[in-house]
Amino acid sequence: MSLQLRAFYEQCDDPQRRIVEDGATFERLLAWLRTRQAVVVDYETSGLAWYHKARICGVGLGAWADSGEFFAAYVPIRHRTAQPQLPEKHVLAGVGEILADPSITKIGHNLKFEDHMSRVDGMRICGPRVDTMVAAHLYNENRPVQLEQRARDDLGVQDAYATSKLVTERIARLARENGLSRERYRARYGYSELDTHFCGRYCCGDLIHTAGLASLYLNWGVREHFPRLWDTEMRLTEVLCDTECAGLKVDTEYLSKLRDTVQATKAALGQHLWQATGGYELNPGSDHDVRKFLADVMRLPLSKVTDKGEWSVDAEVLSEFAEGNHVCRLLLQWREADKLATTYTDSILKRLDDADFLYADLQQMGAATGRLSCKDPNFHNFPTDSNDRAVAHSGKKLKEGGVDPWSIRRAFLVREPGWTRIFLDYSQIELRVLAHYSRDPIMVDAFLQGADVHERTASEVAKILGYEPERRIAKIVNFGLSYGMSEIGLQRQAKIPFVEAEAFLRAFFQKYVGVQRYRYSVVQEALSNGCQWRNVFGRCRRIPALNSQHANERNAAMRQMIASAIQGTAAELTKESMVRISDWLRAENSPAMLCNTVHDEIQIDAPDECVPAVIEQCKKLMEDYPEFAPIPILVDAETSTKSWADKTAYSPGGES
Repeated sequence: MSLQLRAFYEQCDDPQRRIVEDGATFERLLAWLRTRQAVVVDYETSGLAWYHKARICGVGLGAWADSGEFFAAYVPIRHRTAQPQLPEKHVLAGVGEILADPSITKIGHNLKFEDHMSRVDGMRICGPRVDTMVAAHLYNENRPVQLEQRARDDLGVQDAYATSKLVTERIARLARENGLSRERYRARYGYSELDTHFCGRYCCGDLIHTAGLASLYLNWGVREHFPRLWDTEMRLTEVLCDTECAGLKVDTEYLSKLRDTVQATKAALGQHLWQATGGYELNPGSDHDVRKFLADVMRLPLSKVTDKGEWSVDAEVLSEFAEGNHVCRLLLQWREADKLATTYTDSILKRLDDADFLYADLQQMGAATGRLSCKDPNFHNFPTDSNDRAVAHSGKKLKEGGVDPWSIRRAFLVREPGWTRIFLDYSQIELRVLAHYSRDPIMVDAFLQGADVHERTASEVAKILGYEPERRIAKIVNFGLSYGMSEIGLQRQAKIPFVEAEAFLRAFFQKYVGVQRYRYSVVQEALSNGCQWRNVFGRCRRIPALNSQHANERNAAMRQMIASAIQGTAAELTKESMVRISDWLRAENSPAMLCNTVHDEIQIDAPDECVPAVIEQCKKLMEDYPEFAPIPILVDAETSTKSWADKTAYSPGGES
């Protein structure tokens, strides 16, 4: 970084970046912002944990003048630097008025975070929204959505990372002075100890980048290119904030005991591994160590390759050898225990608020397909409850109706007595989407008749194979169609010989000609349209590798396009339905609240007396998609008055 640039950020008088430290200037700023059609918002905070102790330490606001020039201002209120700052109550009252004005469009890069931090201080963001992070994903889903990255890639700002590098340097220095790592320092203090002028110029720079991106995307026509998605995604920034704010109650006593049990089991498994390998120094958590041992010492025929070109030793590979190999079986059990101990016990306990509620982070732009993802913890990769675990670790099968002894879901309780958690799950939605797109006569008929799709597949394939395969294999194939399953994939998942997997898939596509034709047509349509394809909701998926000269890359891109078409469309149903449900709950002034979403499932907390009406109406909202006719879109409802692990099927007018 040049000395000139460093000096600019250390000390400058730039009219486009104003640091507001006196009341008169602040009042002039508010008066001007009240006349603007759109305001860009960005907070600097004392951390990211809005649910714990993080607070706004400075408010960044910006808008366009009548001349078209953009001006940004930073108002410090809680910096721990003994510099001039305005009273926080006065600033927040004025800022809250701007945010609450429904006639002013609010613009931000990740508005969900600004929404969270606003609510902590009693402010609400009202009116139209433009989230440039979401817009960036619609503009080009194959690029990272970080602000500096998009400023460089989309706006051509060559020094977009300059200010963040300076901030990182300053944070590192402050962390050393406080005897903390950068991560722990950021979690405890965030930007609150940064010089107000230094932090303000950084914030104003982000406002300028955000304004530039907003202008670019809106002038490009992002709203016009994606009219249905735009309305849903902008509204979803608020709906996801509401959902996260609801939180999930956690049984800390149960989870603490489970952590201790799992850690003890992990230690015992480590000892068993040491004995089983003859004292070999093996770190079961290291892929490198496990790969070296399995390939070089045990001489196992590894066949799956990672993205980096190394032999894979993931759970799927270990499962291939586990039945006849004690070491692989122990490795699987150790890794499962390790994941539970770290990802789903310790990390959850560390993130709870004072009332033992967990607030997950739902990622609106978590996947190129448009699917929601989740982190801290990742509910989408949640370990499911299973009797197999009881057998593996105790040798005894649970009684009928029993619960997995290592159940993580049991730790998530219903909100409070007198409330019920409702689980609304789309039934076989990816297969229904596939039937809609492919119009395969057998698949369409199965859904119209309400038949068991997997049994139907097994019986149809049997007409060619001469014998009826297991239903589980048909189920693996049916769901594997959503991501372009190959013969090797079926062989691994079903644990059957390759020739059997090859014969099954060949027979399947002979019967389900519409599915095979659809898989081909998606790729051809994309190729004829610049390697991009739009789903029924209008989302565009761009995969340039469809034109690759390398067969492996091209084949992988084809599978990716098929997966995007099916999984992405299913995701749109969940997201649009969350918005529909939120709008209905708000219109009804209902105490029920969205509290979570996992894959194709939406979870709602409701007072007991509201449950029948909420389920009835929400099912209607989730199933009312006439564009999929004649394929019926169905939702299964389950409820629980205890925990996530205790959910049972809901029966209208009866007990669930």
